Amino acid sequence: MAARWFVSIIAGAFALLAGSTVEKAHAQNWDGSGLVRFGVFLQGSFIDYDIAQTPVGGDTSRFSASPNGLGVGLSAGYDLRLGSFVIGAEVDASFDDGGARSRPGTQENYGIDFFSTARARLGYVVHLSFMVYGTAGYSMLGAEYKLNGLATAAGSGGGNKKYGTLGGFVYGAGMEYDMGWGIGFVEYLHSDTSGWDFANFAGARASIEGSQDVVRLGMKFKVGHDYGHDVYRRPELLK
Repeated sequence: MAARWFVSIIAGAFALLAGSTVEKAHAQNWDGSGLVRFGVFLQGSFIDYDIAQTPVGGDTSRFSASPNGLGVGLSAGYDLRLGSFVIGAEVDASFDDGGARSRPGTQENYGIDFFSTARARLGYVVHLSFMVYGTAGYSMLGAEYKLNGLATAAGSGGGNKKYGTLGGFVYGAGMEYDMGWGIGFVEYLHSDTSGWDFANFAGARASIEGSQDVVRLGMKFKVGHDYGHDVYRRPELLK
């Protein structure tokens, strides 16, 4: 339920930003104070799951897994420039493909399906086209559990797999280089998530906490930018 709620908010934010006026396009080339932007990126995810399992009538055992993976994603945001500073907000959703067997060795596998964040940003314009920034907010991580060798699992809703969502705090930093027709960026994020407690197929209660490091490389595009005539203006105070 929480995952659907969060994804609905992100989808709504994308829709609002997309509809935020073609009529006001003249204000999106830094000749005004605001800038709406969309982005696409490639992502490398480095994840560590801390897994606690408690069999019925037994003692809790601890396991770990590192389902590192690669993914792609979309972002949308709004920036407000105040002199050499930029404040803004950003939402994003990425889809990853990573999986790993738990340690010490078992027949259980853990993976990642998606990673989404809603964050605030604070940037500083170092040079005309170069900005560094810090960011923080809330993240949700889609996790996957699988027991190898189990063909079906009645009532699991996913064959021999189960899916859950972890949530928590995310923070990071990045840099952007504005080329006029688009904005290249590199970003690092770290999140600590928890909140998935479930009955696994091995007959135990399991809970997962996750620690994730993400590196992104991508492009952002300004809404309202006149690419046909390459209209690109900045405030006089930054020239």
